[in-house]
Amino acid sequence: MIDYSKTQHLIEAMVSERIVPGANYAFLNGRQVFTSTLGFSAIYPKLEQLSPFAIYDLASLTKVLATENVLLHLYDQGKLNFSEKLADFVPDFTDRRITLQHLLTHTSGIRGWIPNRDQLSHDDLLKAIVNLPVTDEFNRKMRYADTNFILLGLVIKAIYHQPVQTVSQHLLQEMGLKHATFSPNPSECIPTALVDGKVLKGIPHDPKARQLGPDCGSAGLFADMEDLISFSQGILGQNLEVLPYSQQTVKQLFFDRTPSGVKPRAWGWDLRFDPADYHPVILHTGFTGTLIILDRQKQSGLILLTNRVHPTGHNTIFLAMRKRIIDTFLAENSKK
Repeated sequence: MIDYSKTQHLIEAMVSERIVPGANYAFLNGRQVFTSTLGFSAIYPKLEQLSPFAIYDLASLTKVLATENVLLHLYDQGKLNFSEKLADFVPDFTDRRITLQHLLTHTSGIRGWIPNRDQLSHDDLLKAIVNLPVTDEFNRKMRYADTNFILLGLVIKAIYHQPVQTVSQHLLQEMGLKHATFSPNPSECIPTALVDGKVLKGIPHDPKARQLGPDCGSAGLFADMEDLISFSQGILGQNLEVLPYSQQTVKQLFFDRTPSGVKPRAWGWDLRFDPADYHPVILHTGFTGTLIILDRQKQSGLILLTNRVHPTGHNTIFLAMRKRIIDTFLAENSKK
């Protein structure tokens, strides 16, 4: 029997204390999977009960479930090794120091701030991103930014001559992730924020994803718990059929890819370490309230899906609680 009782208590407290409307969560332990659903999918304009089959706006989990999946597929085929220059794929980006690895590890130093960003059109936003300057943080600091994965999406477009979301969607279908999509049925989706008097449902919460549409490699994917369990089991090596690349490539995700003295980061994933023996654990979060933690060595993981931005994104208490959940899971997991 899986016992992550302290982590489970914190997740349930988030719902009972109304930090989030509801939660779908799963603990993975070897071949065991424990799932639970509690709370509501919506509290505005009316209460709606949460379903175990709810489809969530994954926000930044898009980076590792979609965009990075395509890149790892190319890596596995020997078509990329991530030392390639961004400028070789996106010629308008003129700084030839930036490689794909810098983008994957958020060490590119590319400034993320764009004036009046949310008012820009698709073309103007892409132009602004491609023309962002590289700061003196290049290769010296890990600064997480969506910009890096939007640029990686343009790399994929240059290779396939199709938008990143089109390429990713095709791969997700091949993987058998039945509900993972960039074009969900709104009636099956969990609502997120109230924007311009309307609750977003089946529409990405991230404004860049709404602006860029199929060219957004940083957000925009929707999926349910079943999809995330299948994907996670692939990363853990428990399902050898789901991923579009080999387990040898999966193992490459558990290495620190940043320079010495820089905050550890794997390709795409945040990197943490087991409190007992310091083996690597990967995790990724999403702004809407999503989280995946995977420990390949112990064959375990946590998947947490919430819509913490419903009905408002001003929910900083969640961030503190999420940190406690991550730390508690790592502590309980280390005793397995």
